[in-house]
Amino acid sequence: MSNMAVTRHPPIRDQIAGILRSAIVNLDFAPGQLLVERNLCELTQASRPSVREALRQLEAEGLVESHNGRGTIVRVISAEEAAQVYEVRAELEGLAARLFTERATDDQREALREALGELAAAIREEKPSKQILAAQADFYRILFEGSGNPFLDRTVQGMQVRIAQLRATTLAVPGRAAASLEEFEQIAERIGAGDAEGARRSAIEHVRRAGEAMVIARSE
Repeated sequence: MSNMAVTRHPPIRDQIAGILRSAIVNLDFAPGQLLVERNLCELTQASRPSVREALRQLEAEGLVESHNGRGTIVRVISAEEAAQVYEVRAELEGLAARLFTERATDDQREALREALGELAAAIREEKPSKQILAAQADFYRILFEGSGNPFLDRTVQGMQVRIAQLRATTLAVPGRAAASLEEFEQIAERIGAGDAEGARRSAIEHVRRAGEAMVIARSE
């Protein structure tokens, strides 16, 4: 686990919340995992009251849940909420792919190709899931930045924790990583051909298939 110690800049509560939020995104804390205050104090080098304030902040964001007698756990996304996230995600990613095709600079297009190459290498070399997820996140970061719509980018960032959790879950489905790579390659191919509508459809189809993989993951 990466260094989670806070720096000496107020407000401490927000620093701790940011550290824990990143740990949830990176799956250092898995869905359903119990968060022990004593351990969090050691990891962040912060006081227990500060940690508690940060946990309350994350609870307000819907990232953790407090259970009487059990403590605080990382919130598990329900099947209904996951379906809702996929509905919104499909439209946003489809829009991003279309806008990227229409607006991205040559440098952004090259960056996307390089990100796809990193993702392909991570999947084909069977790298740890965290590396694959990081490569996927890098691909999407470039895609949304290249859309030329900062509001679209910020909207997706607000969903990032839940999207990261869902991606990690679907990646565990046998064969999903290889299948997703083909989908990413198709998106990139349509972008390279200047087919904005085709890129949009490919991005939406990718999310649809991810949703199907989620159903499989939850049934196992």
